[in-house]
Amino acid sequence: MARAFQVSYGFDEVRVFGEGLLAYGTATLVQDGDEGFYVSTIVLDDGTRFDRRHGSGALGSEFTKRLFDLIAIEIENDSHAQDFFNEKYAEYSEPVDDDYQYQAWRDRQLDADWREAAE
Repeated sequence: MARAFQVSYGFDEVRVFGEGLLAYGTATLVQDGDEGFYVSTIVLDDGTRFDRRHGSGALGSEFTKRLFDLIAIEIENDSHAQDFFNEKYAEYSEPVDDDYQYQAWRDRQLDADWREAAE
């Protein structure tokens, strides 16, 4: 089974509750279908970690689940996060040109030849 593409996304000032509570950290964005992504893990700047499994304990688990969901929804609906993911996924999906190194070397040689001829 092929592993889905994933990338780390740093976020600042994600609104958790109204205007007063903001989150800062890194989220792991995972490919979901052809064009979308979902947040699989969130690590706040202080090291607190959330994931879709939500931890243990009845109260802690429910609180962690709600907090993860609030942050994840904000990131998944953020146009900057979508643009970031699409850009990184496009870079990852580009076909590899086996002759790239040779072509780059050849271009440098031709450029040097043209400079010599111009002098």
